[in-house]
Amino acid sequence: MLIRKAAVNNFQDALKLVEKTGADSRAHTLLAKKALLVPVIIENIDNRAANILKQEAIRVGADAAVSENVGRFKQGFSNVALFATLRQCEILKNKLSAQPLSALKEVSAVITSGVAARQSRIFKYKNKVVDLKYPAVMGIINLDPKSFSQDGLTNIDKAVEQAVRFEKEGAKIIDIGAESSRPGSRPLDAKTEIKRLLPALKKIRKAVKAPISIDTYKYETAKAALAEGADIINDIFALQKGGDKLAKLTAQTKAGIILMHMQGNPKTMQKAPKYKDVVSEVYEFLLERKNYALSFGIKEENIAVDPGIGFGKTASHNFELIKNLKTFSALGAVLGAVSRKRFVKETAGAETTSFVAVNLLAAFCGANIIRAHDVKETVNALKLIKAAGEI
Repeated sequence: MLIRKAAVNNFQDALKLVEKTGADSRAHTLLAKKALLVPVIIENIDNRAANILKQEAIRVGADAAVSENVGRFKQGFSNVALFATLRQCEILKNKLSAQPLSALKEVSAVITSGVAARQSRIFKYKNKVVDLKYPAVMGIINLDPKSFSQDGLTNIDKAVEQAVRFEKEGAKIIDIGAESSRPGSRPLDAKTEIKRLLPALKKIRKAVKAPISIDTYKYETAKAALAEGADIINDIFALQKGGDKLAKLTAQTKAGIILMHMQGNPKTMQKAPKYKDVVSEVYEFLLERKNYALSFGIKEENIAVDPGIGFGKTASHNFELIKNLKTFSALGAVLGAVSRKRFVKETAGAETTSFVAVNLLAAFCGANIIRAHDVKETVNALKLIKAAGEI
């Protein structure tokens, strides 16, 4: 007889453990759901609801950490850390939905989001999809000579060559930007951005089959780019600058949209950024922006979210977000944009190995799309993620 611990990192790991026992196949999924713990954080919930939630959790074999004020039946609001398996979450969902308190019904509506987050995901654009069962690489084409990564291309033919090379190297999306968003940068007017962007976009569109993402937050630029065959809008202001017009345009064209968080703006964002809880605050912002996008008819499958690593965050904030990337999967496909960021250089140096390593870390922690400058190296490294998922 041999007794050892088992490593369970995801639902598939749990399922394989069950299958190897020879258990009845009809019970495989149910048993696997009992093996995977899903911690759920609930913030600012009424103490009465928190008390009921804890009691219901205990009844199904789970548990919850609550404020001592909850046990003392004091009025107010608290945070809850719920520790339950996927199966327990499913049972709790039904129990909480029958409770009269609206807060518990709200918890019930989202408590099983951890299950969906582990299923195969897609990112949709113009009735086509990017399969995100395994992390996909987005290759970066910078047309601004003042790009923070110092790879800005002013020669259109070289930009086309780079796009073609990226596609051959395995990039699933090509991301084109004509305005730098480096710390301290000033905004570019739409007319100049379009003039810089469109000639390259037209040629790249003819040269590659991969979907093309346009890094812009301006309605005028997005409209011109989508008319020339672009597929996705990568918006660092998450539809705040483009507003209703850009949201309506995205819905009408069925384009994909990437919503990013940023504290402040590129010119001021790195001047002492502060958060009480960076993960919660970024999540709350992206949830609000996603709901805004949905209100204009943009489909859920067409929305991806980007926590905005490096945009109004310290190195500590950035690493905290990377560790918690799976948290954002409840909102949609998660973009990990960590390539060549300053905090990476300051932590591990400016070698390619540092940038590839942080791309791999982001993917391991839950990013579905990796925005990268070093496409070939990142694609090869991500094959390890794919291989580990197939063991």
